[in-house]
Amino acid sequence: MRYLGILIASLMVMACGQKSTSDKKVDHAKWSGMRDSVDTYFSKLTDLKQFNGVVLAYKGDEVVLHQAYNMQGDTSSTFVTTETQFDIHSVSKLMTHYLLVQLQSENKLSMDQTLDDFFDGFSQGDRITLQMLLDHRSGLPRELTHVDGEEIDLTPSEIVALAKKEPLLFEPGTDAQYSNVGYEVLYEIVAQIYGKPFGQCMVDELFVPLHMDESGVHFYTKEAKITRLAKNHVLKDSILVEVPNISRDEFRTARLFSTTTDLRKFLDAVSKEPFVSALQHNGVIQKDGGSKGIRAQVYRDLKNDFGFVLLANYDEMPFFQTVEDMAKMMKSELVEYPKEINRQAIEVPIAVLENYVGFYTFHDFDGLVLEVAIQDGGLVILQNGEFNAELKAESPTVFFEDPKARESFEFVKNDEGTYDALMGWKGITVEGKRQ
Repeated sequence: MRYLGILIASLMVMACGQKSTSDKKVDHAKWSGMRDSVDTYFSKLTDLKQFNGVVLAYKGDEVVLHQAYNMQGDTSSTFVTTETQFDIHSVSKLMTHYLLVQLQSENKLSMDQTLDDFFDGFSQGDRITLQMLLDHRSGLPRELTHVDGEEIDLTPSEIVALAKKEPLLFEPGTDAQYSNVGYEVLYEIVAQIYGKPFGQCMVDELFVPLHMDESGVHFYTKEAKITRLAKNHVLKDSILVEVPNISRDEFRTARLFSTTTDLRKFLDAVSKEPFVSALQHNGVIQKDGGSKGIRAQVYRDLKNDFGFVLLANYDEMPFFQTVEDMAKMMKSELVEYPKEINRQAIEVPIAVLENYVGFYTFHDFDGLVLEVAIQDGGLVILQNGEFNAELKAESPTVFFEDPKARESFEFVKNDEGTYDALMGWKGITVEGKRQ
C-alpha cells in the first residue's frame, strides 16, 4: 500500500517480461509440467512488474528450473542473470544456526548455555540460553531502542554493549518476538569461539568448506568477493528507483551476499545430519530475508524431496504468497497464476467500524503505533495524529487503500473480545496489537 511505503521509509516502468538464458545442459523432460508451471507463474509475475530476479528449483538431484526474469532489458540497472550475486539479509540467521550446530557437534558449545557464559551485564543473562536467542524467545527487542548516530557505524562489541541496556520485553522463554538484536549477540558469540570476526567465520567455516565460491560478506573479511552484485530497487511514486545495497539504519555484522547456485549448496548441506534435525520444522527447512529493494528465500522440503531459492532485487513481489505458491507447484499442486487485481469496495455499517477504532502497536516495525479512526463514514489511518491513509472495505473485516494491490488491513478478534490488526506491506504481513 502507498501509506505503508511511507511508514516503513520513516522507520527504517512499464516493460515486457524478458528472460535470460537458463540452464541449457539440464534435461527437463522428466519435470517438464512442473517446469512449465513455475516458468508461467514467474513470467506472469514479471509481466505484472512484480518480480525481477532469479529462480532455482530442483527435485531430488535434478534441476527443474534455473531462470532469471527481468522486467526490463539488459541495459537496465535492474538486469540480472542466473550468476548474479544478491544480498540475502536474514538468510544469514539460518547460516548462523548452522555454525552453532557445527560448534555443538564439536563440543565447543551447548545450546543450553546462557549469556552469562559469554558476557557480563545482561539482564537475566543467567536464564537466556543460546536456544532462546535462536528461537527469538529471549525477550530482547527487535532493534536497539537508543542509538546515537547510525546503526551501520556500530561495531559488534558496541552493539552487544547497547543490547545489555535493553529492557526485556518479556520473561525469557515465555513468549516470542523477532529480534535482530538477539542474533547480533549470537554473531558475537560465534566470533568469540572462532577467534575472528563473524564475517570471516562465515567465509572460513561455511562458504569455503561448502565451495560457495560466489558468496561473501561486505564487512570484516580479508577478501571482498563482489563481482556481479545486483543493484536493489523500490517503487516510489510509480517510478522504479535504485536504492543503496547497504542501508545506514542496519547493522553491518552479517551483511552477506550469495547466488542461487551457492544457496542450493547450502541447502544440500543443511539437509544432512547433524543439521537437519536441528533446523527442520515439520519436515521443512526455510528462511526468508529482505530489506529495502531486496527479497530472498531458501526452502527445502525434506519429505517431498525438493528445494528452491528465490532472489529478487525489487521488493514489490507478493513475497509470502509467492513462496507458498512455489511450494505447491513443486508438489504438483494447482495454484492460481498471478493476475491484475481490481478490488471492489463495499459499504460497512458505522456500528461495525466502531469496533476497530483505537491504537495498534506493530512490534515488528520497531513499535510503530497507528491509530484507526472514523472520518466521513469510513476508516482512516493516523500516525502521530496526522492523516495517513483512507481505508476502503472489501468485507466487514478486510480493508484496502489501493484497489490494484494485494495488501490489506485486516481486523481479527482477539481473546479479550476486541480486535487486533494484520497489516500487509510488500507481500509481508505483520500483526498490530490493540492497545
